[in-house]
Amino acid sequence: MGQVNWRLVAPDVDRLLSRFGDRWKNPTAQTPAVLTALDGLFETLADLQPLEDNEEAKAIWLRVPRGDLADFDDYDYLLDAGEVSSREEYASMWKGEYPDDVKWYELVVSDNGRCRTVSVGRTFVVCADLEEEPCEFDWDEEYAVALFGLLARAASQSVDLLREGAYNALVEEQLPYHHRTGIVRRSSLWEADASWREGVFEGMGDETFRAFREYAACGAEDEKSIGRLASMTGNDFLGACATGYEACGYDLCGEDGERLPLVDLYLRYADGRDEGLTSKGHGFCSGPGIDLSSPEAWDAWYFDRKRSGGHPWEVCRGGNSTHVDLFVSHDRRHDEFRHRLGELTDEQLEEAKKAWGYYFVVAGKAWSRSVEAVNIYVALKRAGLPVVLRDADAILARFEGTDYVGVVPHDVVPRYCESMFPGRYGTILDFIHVYGDDMESFGDEIEWLPARKARLAVSGSVGSPKSNCWDYPKKQMGISSISTGIV
Repeated sequence: MGQVNWRLVAPDVDRLLSRFGDRWKNPTAQTPAVLTALDGLFETLADLQPLEDNEEAKAIWLRVPRGDLADFDDYDYLLDAGEVSSREEYASMWKGEYPDDVKWYELVVSDNGRCRTVSVGRTFVVCADLEEEPCEFDWDEEYAVALFGLLARAASQSVDLLREGAYNALVEEQLPYHHRTGIVRRSSLWEADASWREGVFEGMGDETFRAFREYAACGAEDEKSIGRLASMTGNDFLGACATGYEACGYDLCGEDGERLPLVDLYLRYADGRDEGLTSKGHGFCSGPGIDLSSPEAWDAWYFDRKRSGGHPWEVCRGGNSTHVDLFVSHDRRHDEFRHRLGELTDEQLEEAKKAWGYYFVVAGKAWSRSVEAVNIYVALKRAGLPVVLRDADAILARFEGTDYVGVVPHDVVPRYCESMFPGRYGTILDFIHVYGDDMESFGDEIEWLPARKARLAVSGSVGSPKSNCWDYPKKQMGISSISTGIV
């Protein structure tokens, strides 16, 4: 790499972080130099108390100056590359990427005695295996050593502020919105941009919506009040799928204009990994199919404990969070599990068996698929089938604009973020990032949640630093021959 004088400025920190990825790393042996640099970083954080929900981890915000224009990039290089055509463009690019005097980074470290990890935002820097003997060489050694040195300097400043009692107030007052978590009424988004509401209702008929509201008022999520089917066949399931497809306005016909058979219609729109239900599925558990007219064949397939690896209930295929399921449920599994837990006696289990049966569960809470989920639910309900809609109340609140939308930091993917929000806000289905234009439009309507507070550890508590398993003399570790180049 050659000698580089790394400065505690945001461009240099970003250059060093770019050497590492955002994916989780398995514990691996590190060089002596990296382990020593880790010791220095963890020693800087020795007085920081672990997180409330994870005693192995610590987190603190770092404030790194953006530096001078010369710290940003090489002007002549950018000019030759055609990235800029003048020093004015060069300065504009710098301020576009680093608009504020300081850039904030969240440093998170963990130590369980066997391995140490360091991450900065979404960048996972290292997972050092402390039980393996140090390795002799690593391509990123000098980058890691330099980065840990800069992080230790910035962390020292934050810990000093914490000792002075100023850190938490500073974070609460100055942490930029793109690092924060908040909630905003959906109705506020609609007021700011009417297209948000139009997108939610696209494909939803007025009559269907009225029916959905009526069903929701009577408990669209109540599995106990919907009755049961004493038996079921494969054709019953595929027929329910067809009813749902028709309600969604899907094309039900083949090239000849004739309505497709149930199996072909299902495979046109479903995931296709049907776990051997049909003879035309694919995937790990495809198979010859079952007798679709036989309740006994259905029971044998449905209760087969070896059946796995597919998505037979994904009837409207999509991504992990953007598909629609039509589950078939049966009371047997739930009650037998409760019996094994000791929650039901033998006598109670025998009594429960009298009411056992099949029912349907529709699931599709993604904002882009909830209209289809409601259409399917209402159609099956009208057909007299026992069916519930998962998250029905939350989906209705979405349509009525009375729920909250979660605002998440820019380095958090806006999916599966439910655990980031207190239960007092109800079920939050949707998560967004906000940007400058959004802040101008509805920023005042956002309720920002308190930033996570840092605390000092009590002397001798669990927050005290853990010793490194490999306490080699510095000469043996080769530290004397390595220069970090930090200024």
